[in-house]
Amino acid sequence: MANEPPAATPPRSERLGRTFHRFWAAGTLTNLGDGMLATALPLIAATLTHDPLAVSGLMVARFLPWLLVAPFTGVLLDRVDRLRAMAVSSTVAAVAVAALAVVIATGQVTMWAMYATLFVVICCETVTDPVTRITVSRIVPGRLLDRANSRMEGGRLVAQDCVATPVAGVLFAVAAVLPVAGTAVSYGLCAVLVVTVALMLRRVPGAAGATESGEGTESGQGVLRSMREGFAYVFGRPLTRGLAFNNAACMIGLQMSTSVLVLYAQDVLGVPAALYGLFLASIAIGGVLGTVLVSRAVTGLGRRAVMMGGYLGMGLCLLAVGLVSNAWFAALAWTLLGLCMTMSNVAGSLFFQAVIPSRVRGRAAAAFRMVGWGLSPVGALLGGLLGRIDLALPFLVGGLVMVVTPLVFRRAVAECARLSDEATVELAADQDR
Repeated sequence: MANEPPAATPPRSERLGRTFHRFWAAGTLTNLGDGMLATALPLIAATLTHDPLAVSGLMVARFLPWLLVAPFTGVLLDRVDRLRAMAVSSTVAAVAVAALAVVIATGQVTMWAMYATLFVVICCETVTDPVTRITVSRIVPGRLLDRANSRMEGGRLVAQDCVATPVAGVLFAVAAVLPVAGTAVSYGLCAVLVVTVALMLRRVPGAAGATESGEGTESGQGVLRSMREGFAYVFGRPLTRGLAFNNAACMIGLQMSTSVLVLYAQDVLGVPAALYGLFLASIAIGGVLGTVLVSRAVTGLGRRAVMMGGYLGMGLCLLAVGLVSNAWFAALAWTLLGLCMTMSNVAGSLFFQAVIPSRVRGRAAAAFRMVGWGLSPVGALLGGLLGRIDLALPFLVGGLVMVVTPLVFRRAVAECARLSDEATVELAADQDR
């Protein structure tokens, strides 16, 4: 776009470096563990009870930490070294899951034990997830951030959505304890790799953000006051408030459809139960393709076009699934949805990494996550209610929400893109000096 500053475009031969690849491996391992645990626990629950309410309790345990704990972890991440926090949280998650594996192996597992373990793991995820997203700018030059973000997102999609589910299913068929034990190993290896990344950064003189923690946050400031400052930063500014509302509304629209996807796929599209996993994986295939294309798309089309196109594309894909009851067409639309989602997410990641000040970055990320992820159950509930009327309605209403929302907040999206491009150019210039 003529009114947008050109993004720094690195030569394709420039490498991201050993430190980044270790950090990428750490993030990928924790995503692999997340995917295996998310697959294994419902399978184990089904062997213990046939009560839908009891099984749905796992979903409650999955989302509650984002409402109850994320604001506090946001304060934490603005006060301590973020890589150290990630290493500690990964270690705690590994220990918790290892304890559950022992309980399963001894035949003493209960639903409450799984609720408690999942709650602890997701509390840890409220630390590791923001850190993997906002710390990349410490590790690579500004001109390589788009490429690095696409690698991080690609690793997450492949590990969590393409590899973890079938691997966990196969391991569960052998013994229920195996996918849980594998999850503990994944988290433990993640912790080890993060420690090595922190050590490597300390050895690099003048490395960008080598001592980044939460500089600027007064250690004597109360937790609640610090938390209010983070929320005030996000919701007290028209730009960040608009982006937060856009994210929350899109999450609600998406959850409307995903909450009834299994019923829609089997009852309307005619997807056999044996092929449902493959149908579901199509979104990850699109996402991986998006990670390959996003860097060039940002350079060629502009960040604003990629972000807006991604948001609108997701909504149109949901509308297409609800309007055309053909399994092959729906799988194609689901693939394109994954592509659009990934491209918009990666293109927008720079805002947190380069625009939001480091001193409040952890709290801002937590506020965004709390609103977006915390309201996801609302979308799921609305999808279930609409699905009782007609299974296509959640896709139509959810798609409409996802089309209208970015149009309403188009100025915020455009400003986010402009500031991200300017910050990238400034970072690249500073790091080249």
